[in-house]
Amino acid sequence: MDTIEFHKSTAKELLAIKDRVRNLVSHWGEDGRHQEAVIKTMIQRFLPEKYKIGSGFVVRQTRCRGDHEPSKQIDLIIYDTSYPVLFKDNDFVILTADAVLGIIEVKANITNQGVKNVIKKANENGKFIFDARIDKSKKLFNGIFSYESKINNLEAIVNHIKSPFDELENNRNLYCVNHISFNQNWFYKFWNQEVELDNLPHYLYEINELSFSFFISNLMDWITDSSVSENNYLWFPIDKSVRIRENF
Repeated sequence: MDTIEFHKSTAKELLAIKDRVRNLVSHWGEDGRHQEAVIKTMIQRFLPEKYKIGSGFVVRQTRCRGDHEPSKQIDLIIYDTSYPVLFKDNDFVILTADAVLGIIEVKANITNQGVKNVIKKANENGKFIFDARIDKSKKLFNGIFSYESKINNLEAIVNHIKSPFDELENNRNLYCVNHISFNQNWFYKFWNQEVELDNLPHYLYEINELSFSFFISNLMDWITDSSVSENNYLWFPIDKSVRIRENF
């Protein structure tokens, strides 16, 4: 059986469905919402039943009873259904931070839309959720999923990733952007849990037609206890360590 081709089919399916809508309509707002729906549906297929994925906001209480603060709107929120939901209407949700396992920004082309600015927004949402949590030991999956991006200048991409990270302060490794799928071939992962001065925690990989699948597999690994790691060869059919293009 061919596990690699199974995972490559994820990219083929996502791109094919995305293109069907783009070929029929030219309204970019609707196209963008559909692109969110496509990857959301794909992720939901892999999620255990106790987890759901929606779009919406995270809110946190303030020191003033009867007042609260909302996050910026988040494209995709993965949450634990064992926690109560403040508001839910179909896939639109408003949640408290304790329910949130991961957040994802979805972009058609992150390089066209500004890699650094997209990462900064995702970092802000990640910090907002982290600061609102009682349990500060919980790590947040903070991902950016882009269908198409041109990776022509690796030095620029490295700067766009590293600069927003370096601007963060305490506990940044618990909430910063830690996974980016630039396109079906290029994948970024933040590895180190504790960042020391001499560590290089950022890894950029070129894994042809497997970036989308690796993004989803890493999400499943992040939110589950051990199933993915115990079946590592099924979820990660190649050793991406040999595909490292930049480490910084």
